[in-house]
Amino acid sequence: MLGLAVQTLRARWAGLAGVLVALALGVCLLTVTGLAIAATIGRHRAPVWFSGAALVAVPPDTVTVRFGSGDGAFDATNTAGERPPIPAEAVTRLSALPGAVVDRRIPVMIGDSPADVHPWASTTLHPASLTAGRPPAAEGEAVVTVASGQQVGDLLEVRTAGATATWKVTGVVTGPAAVYVTDASAVALAGGRVDAVAFRDGGAAEAVRRSGLESLTGDRRALAEPDPDRDALTDTIALLGTFSGLAVLVSIFVVAGTFAFAVSQRRREMALLRAAGATPRQVRRLVLGEAAIVAVVAAAAGSALGIVAAPWCGGWLIGHGLAPAGFDVAFNGWAVLCSAGAGLVIAMIGTWAAARRAGKVRPIEALREAALDRRVMTVPRWIFGLLLTGGAIATVAAGGSVAGEDGIALTFFSSYLALIAVVLFAPLLAPLLIRALTGPIPGVTVQIARSNALTAVRRTASTVAPVLLTVGLAATLLSATTTAQRAEQSAARTRITASSLVSAIDPVGVPVPAVDTLSRVPGVTAAVPVRSRSAFMPTGDSVELITAEYVGAGIEQVWQLPPEVRDLRTPGTVVISADLARARNWHVGDEIQLWQADTTPLRPRVVAVLPPALDLGLTVLLPYPSAASPAGPSAVGADAVYLAGAGDPGLIAAAAGPAGQVATPDAYFAGQAAEANRMNNLAMVALLGLTLLYTAIAIANTLVMSTADRARDIAVLRLGGATPRQVLTVIAAETGTVVTLGVLLAAAVTAAMLAGLRSRLAELVTTAEIAAPWAVIAAVTGVCVLVAFAASLIPAALLLRTPPTALAALRE
Repeated sequence: MLGLAVQTLRARWAGLAGVLVALALGVCLLTVTGLAIAATIGRHRAPVWFSGAALVAVPPDTVTVRFGSGDGAFDATNTAGERPPIPAEAVTRLSALPGAVVDRRIPVMIGDSPADVHPWASTTLHPASLTAGRPPAAEGEAVVTVASGQQVGDLLEVRTAGATATWKVTGVVTGPAAVYVTDASAVALAGGRVDAVAFRDGGAAEAVRRSGLESLTGDRRALAEPDPDRDALTDTIALLGTFSGLAVLVSIFVVAGTFAFAVSQRRREMALLRAAGATPRQVRRLVLGEAAIVAVVAAAAGSALGIVAAPWCGGWLIGHGLAPAGFDVAFNGWAVLCSAGAGLVIAMIGTWAAARRAGKVRPIEALREAALDRRVMTVPRWIFGLLLTGGAIATVAAGGSVAGEDGIALTFFSSYLALIAVVLFAPLLAPLLIRALTGPIPGVTVQIARSNALTAVRRTASTVAPVLLTVGLAATLLSATTTAQRAEQSAARTRITASSLVSAIDPVGVPVPAVDTLSRVPGVTAAVPVRSRSAFMPTGDSVELITAEYVGAGIEQVWQLPPEVRDLRTPGTVVISADLARARNWHVGDEIQLWQADTTPLRPRVVAVLPPALDLGLTVLLPYPSAASPAGPSAVGADAVYLAGAGDPGLIAAAAGPAGQVATPDAYFAGQAAEANRMNNLAMVALLGLTLLYTAIAIANTLVMSTADRARDIAVLRLGGATPRQVLTVIAAETGTVVTLGVLLAAAVTAAMLAGLRSRLAELVTTAEIAAPWAVIAAVTGVCVLVAFAASLIPAALLLRTPPTALAALRE
């Protein structure tokens, strides 16, 4: 049947051009994302700082919890990305071994630039040699690297989270960027913290193991070095994974819809094959063969295009802040082969249902004259449509009993189930709604358009589906995301009762001395430091990432919190969110297990439970001194310092110094919201742009196929006396009716989702307002309308150039 498939493709290539484009685009996107993901996962980092060491001893950077007991016990692990300090007793043991070098890393600001300070002994861990001057010999002396551009005798304005100072450059060395001070100065700056113990030979491995530390050798030594791109690459992988999943799903949708429509148009052709002796299996193989040929061509074209587009995509991600500066997308043969193979699989999956339907065509249907669609609601449509409808209803019902962010997530999910269910029921809903829409409108043109749409229900549903999905996804996704984001920002702003605040402008944060100075500004009654970090907690069978807000004493004076929060000043205490209390069944007085961002364990006692809040779903409040453990007391600054009272803005700015920026709460949250909205909008625009592109292909392909197949209908209208303009008006009226139907169905699903979302938000915020980017939604709708009219009117106009008698004589 492969030879016959080639012949049928030659005759019907225009109808399958949309499938070819959709598959090629899908393979292109899969190739781009595959190459990008391969670049992140297969990223090779050779050690730089520890390149001269044979072995590096560091604490584990994972949190592991054992669940269950006996044979059913299992371990759950989560990677923290930070490491705790090496215990003092381990440092004492290991530093006494031959060839041991104790390394400490202290983040500082030198002028406006971040830098890392290390002890002078660390120069033995990598190639480094003095090019000028001498090593540091006293406090206040420092050696810089050649790349800094500093010279011997220069003065460095240094700011740590504990103090500000002026250091004198005594030497310049080669090697990786760093600032070196005396070993004693490094101990004081780090607060005694030791980050790693390195050895020039590997003979200390057993001693390291007995100390409970990891032994890193070879390229794994790079794991002990800071990786500023790690978090950004994680976000990049998540975004690219979303692109890949969407490309696969929409490709299957376009292929399935196009082949289903093509088979419905060719029922008499399939029936003739059956009447000529073809078995159902041979007919199925014919359809699958056509799909395979198209898929091979599309896979080749898409792979080639993806290889060319991948570097541009990497540059776009870097330019818009969605990937780190060092993100390099290079060629990877396995990624290209997997993407091409995925294109073939997508084509087969999308075509399978249409091939099965083609195999069920009876030979007697070759004698059917009418083009009326019968049995447009197939058994699979009924089954999956009812399942999805039931799932949407059950999700809404379950969401009513689930509070907080989980209830909001269920509302989102129910809208997506409802959208797909409406798409499946489109052949059933379309006739009813078309009659309701066009019934009150008089005129022959509308009557003909209505009759055409009702007669070809399958064609109508095939056109409604992509419009419904695109407008529905755009409206639900954008409006829900924007509404929830605004509500969360509003909840965070409403909580703040501070008159002003000082926000950090660099990674070091607002220094401890600045906090003390701010508290003494005339008119300021409280200066409360706050630092946000990650934390970990055990759930039923995993280790979950949560947010830990480290807050200073007096937080109840600058945040709207329950009075019991005053007890948080005691070390070993914690305040938990309502969502955590409900999920874990925690109560005031319970002792809970937590791990800080650097895996340091805590067992604090719950002193208060926060009221339900949208922005504090999985959040705990810990006393501010606890934030000192990840980097030592002098190395942790505040993200922000909230001020109570009416202090003079000029005096507050002077007290904050160069490390902080003074702002009102309104201005501070407006800036945060602007950046969050910018990143969110970039991701949404990219995702919606991809969806819109596929929708244009689906709409155009369906309408081009249907218009080209209606040559005889157009001929009948022309022979009956209709002018070309009147024929185009009929086609435009039918197209407008179908597109309007898709938009109205999308609007109905969106309205239901927003009503449920507003109900959920009303439980968590004072004022739940719907915030939807109507201009963007209108633009998406407009593109769908333009594509639909262009794809129906342009082929019709071309057909009208042919004389009516010639059109009537065209074969199917």
